[in-house]
Parts: sequence; C-alpha cells; structure tokens
Amino acid sequence: MSKSQFHSSNIPTKFRYSMNLSNMKTKDLIHLSNEELTSYVYAIQEKLQNKLDSGLSIDDIIDEEDPFEELEPILPQEVYPILVLNIINNIRSDTIMEAIIEGLQKGIKEYKNK
Repeated sequence: MSKSQFHSSNIPTKFRYSMNLSNMKTKDLIHLSNEELTSYVYAIQEKLQNKLDSGLSIDDIIDEEDPFEELEPILPQEVYPILVLNIINNIRSDTIMEAIIEGLQKGIKEYKNK
C-alpha cells in the first residue's frame, strides 16, 4: 500500500507555519499545488480549533468571520459539507483530504473557465 501524498507529515514546515491566512484570496488559492492546498486547509483547521479551544462556539466564530469564504468559489457544492465537518471536527484523514483536494482541483478548473 502506498503512502498518501496528502498525509499531514508531508506538509513542508514553511507552509505549515508561515501561510498567512488573512492574505490568501481565491485568486491566490487557484495557483496553489495540491500540497499547498492541503497546507491551507490544515492551517484553517488549526486556526479554527484554537478558537474553539479558547471557548468560542462555532456560531461565535462564524459571526466574526467566515473561515471558508475564500474556498467557497472553488469548492463544489458536494464537497463543501465534507470540508466543513472535517475542519470543525478536527479530522485529519488522508482519505478525506484526498476527496477535498480532488474537489478543489475540479472547482479550480471550473473557476478558471468562467
């Protein structure tokens, strides 16, 4: 069985810790590699988990900001709930991440063809 390219241990440190979420826009995301998209999703997940751990509810967080806003234009409708549940529940499954990245790649192609 081959090791998945999406495993969190394969994310380069420079992306795991230095990706600036506040500056990433959809127009930037469409140029990221699969590895960088994975890092971006994990970075959103970590940021959201830190807020949840601080005592905020998901409703409080969404009232302040939409952590999924920049992904929405490139995320197919059928993948959106998978992404949201994955991030909110802090799931780090290679299989789920592969489905999310495949969905993002499909959405990126559609977004670029508009």
